[in-house]
Amino acid sequence: MFHSEFTLDKQYFQECFDESVSFSQHHKPKYGLIGFLLILGSVSHYLLEQAYLGNFLFVLAVIEGVSFYYRRPWWVARQMLSRASGSKVVLEISEQGINAHNPYRAFQLQWQDIDNVIETEKGILLEHGKYRQYISRQALDNEAYAFIFQQTKK
Repeated sequence: MFHSEFTLDKQYFQECFDESVSFSQHHKPKYGLIGFLLILGSVSHYLLEQAYLGNFLFVLAVIEGVSFYYRRPWWVARQMLSRASGSKVVLEISEQGINAHNPYRAFQLQWQDIDNVIETEKGILLEHGKYRQYISRQALDNEAYAFIFQQTKK
């Protein structure tokens, strides 16, 4: 059995976002939506002469672009405002699976529930169903790291 502890701090949240965002559906801007809003705004503003509606659609397009640009700091800020921020996470890896808990939340994954393990530059992503759980390489020693891959290949 492997046992480790780490703190949910700003650095951990930034690493978590950076390592997992490229595997999510939100890693690219929604150019189609932004373009569609701009076209609708132009049509509303210039052809239908509905300036309020056109300006509203233009503002929505700008907000969509800004929200993509600032998605990392926004996500990290929301995590830092959560009650789990700053708490210690106890990570246990055993023959049964992976168990992590802090005073506010816990998750337990059995090995058979893990669909895929993705190795990233600084850690691993555990896919289970439509969810992903990130574990930093700093929280694992080489033996535990190898053990996770061994257990999930069965």
